[in-house]
Amino acid sequence: MPDLPPAPQGSMSAHPSTQPPPPAVTPDLALLRQDLTAAGYTVDGVTERLGDVASRALSRDQAVPARRVLGQGEDPVGVLVRLFTLGDAVPVSAAEAALPALGVPRAVATGFLADAGDGRVRALVDLQPHAVDDDLGEQGWWVCADLGELAHGGGVLPTDHVLGVGAASTTLVEAVVPPLRGQRCLDVGAGSGVQSLHLLRTGAQVVATDVSARACSFARVTAALNGLQLDVREGSLLDPVPGERFDRVVANLPFVVTPRRDDVPTYTYRDAGMAGDDVVRQMLLRAPHHLAEGGLAQFLGNWEDRSDQGWRARLDGWVHDAAVSLAQVSDDVLDVWVVQRELADPALYAEAWISDGGRPGREEADAWYSAWLEDFQARDVEAVGFGIVTLRRRRADPSTPPLRRLDEEHGRVPGAWRDVLAAGLTGHDALGRVGAHADLAALLPTRPVVAPGVLERRDLDPGAVDPRTVHLVDTRRRGRVVEASTALAGLVGACDGELSVGQVVGALAQLLEEPEADLRARLLPAVRELVAEGLLVLP
Repeated sequence: MPDLPPAPQGSMSAHPSTQPPPPAVTPDLALLRQDLTAAGYTVDGVTERLGDVASRALSRDQAVPARRVLGQGEDPVGVLVRLFTLGDAVPVSAAEAALPALGVPRAVATGFLADAGDGRVRALVDLQPHAVDDDLGEQGWWVCADLGELAHGGGVLPTDHVLGVGAASTTLVEAVVPPLRGQRCLDVGAGSGVQSLHLLRTGAQVVATDVSARACSFARVTAALNGLQLDVREGSLLDPVPGERFDRVVANLPFVVTPRRDDVPTYTYRDAGMAGDDVVRQMLLRAPHHLAEGGLAQFLGNWEDRSDQGWRARLDGWVHDAAVSLAQVSDDVLDVWVVQRELADPALYAEAWISDGGRPGREEADAWYSAWLEDFQARDVEAVGFGIVTLRRRRADPSTPPLRRLDEEHGRVPGAWRDVLAAGLTGHDALGRVGAHADLAALLPTRPVVAPGVLERRDLDPGAVDPRTVHLVDTRRRGRVVEASTALAGLVGACDGELSVGQVVGALAQLLEEPEADLRARLLPAVRELVAEGLLVLP
């Protein structure tokens, strides 16, 4: 293997941890699972108990509406929310009623509860229901992590805090193309184990890594609580899996760009202890070497947009280095698709991450703010991008050039990025199979079909016969829209697998009274784009 950058080292903490150790993995977790199931402590159960208003407020870390709804009630769901989400102390009798199989003594012994005095107990961990409902069906779990900001009651979180289900977790879940049953998967930076749960759902074999021993403990507890087997290994990024290759590598990286100063806290769950955006560069360089042929690596990241080097040029350089690195040890090629979903100016970026770690005092927050801005200024950073990186390692094929896409999707986010990415990869391969990357005429004998869920939308002025605009809308992706000419819409409308593209173009040329060669020149690039985007499928 060629020389690769060294793995990031752990970061120093400006706020040492005072947290209790994570719960132990014992057979008693089966009793806790029994209690949570019997209580109906699920996403739907909690939402029904709190109501929509309080539930939405809770998702914004606002506890007052939930406390008003719950009061001092001792119903099991309400008690579990008060304990594990709000961090309230509850009477021992109420906790016993909510956890009858496990019981309070065992809950204390295993590290889930602690004596709060005055005949009450409090939670030592955050224990949240998590669920998904998608093409694979409905599934629910519980995720065990450190108590969140609400339960801490303000102030700054310990820097070894282990996060539960966050916004980044759900964003990545929507992007990951599911593995097949029995495939080997790697969850890098596993934290409390959210991504591992989704990978295990398909029957895959999963290895999870994290540099934090505390996070590894929580990932083990999360898996065991849900009755799942998970191979958890402590270490930085890919270090715990030397020489191993996987069908999927998924990483919710600690990608936050943080000033490297002793007076600015570095949270393990979000900060790899490296300068700038180097953790994304390292992951892009190293992950392809751990992919099996046909394997995918998908991860979230931040990258800097500098005055002398825009984000596309920056990532394009990393992609080039990654492809060269892989070529030194293999004949395989690397496909790369980066989707930038947000772009924040330095001030906005600093504000977001200062507040993410809790509620520091004004003087402390202002000092951090200045440190962030000084750090960005030193590298001429004008903005910071956020997005999804998808890598694929595959066998070299002269007819299919490496995929290189650096896209922006600001303000319009499909509901399930996995569909967008999977369809794009499939389309890229299909174009190579028929030779259309090199020669558009290769599309003429093909018989494409319209992908399921693609609709045509026409906008007409009142009383008009001809439409003002025609759009193809992919409803699977919450309104992914491609503007189409009348001729292109006619061609797509005839794509039912019976007629070839050449036959349809010929018929349209007669109908529109246009030279067939001219129509081909206009339509074939658009057809190739529709196949590449997955709106047309080549059987």
